[in-house]
Amino acid sequence: MSSDGNIVKIAKSNPFSSPFLDKQSSSSSISQRKIAFAAGAPSAPSVPGEVPYGSLEYYLKCAVGGALSCGLTHTAVVPLDLVKCRIQVDPGKYKGIVTGFKVSVAEEGARGLAKGWAPTLIGYSIQGLGKFGFYELFKSIYADALGEVFLF
Repeated sequence: MSSDGNIVKIAKSNPFSSPFLDKQSSSSSISQRKIAFAAGAPSAPSVPGEVPYGSLEYYLKCAVGGALSCGLTHTAVVPLDLVKCRIQVDPGKYKGIVTGFKVSVAEEGARGLAKGWAPTLIGYSIQGLGKFGFYELFKSIYADALGEVFLF
């Protein structure tokens, strides 16, 4: 039907292709652009009390922030999750969210809604620590491995 050269031309004229590929001639404004990514090297803080990017303190603060954000938010949702699970197990007794809360509080008191908060807090805090702390750490490691400036 068409030769390999025509297929390449069709692929390059695709409206969903990358804007960084040369679609037209070399004088095109698109082909003149360059995108650069700087590697994240630790730098001296410019503001007193600012944590330098890439320092151990920076990674520790990211990890603690992740542990707090994930652990606390998931723990706050424990009562809703408890009622949801009870609705799934016994839909006749717990007919909906509001009814589920009312029946749970009537049978066990308000403290009964907090069942499972400790493992949730611990587990999600560890997950957040890893997601936030290790993400920043590996982002720096991979940026350094690619070099100081990576050009397309």
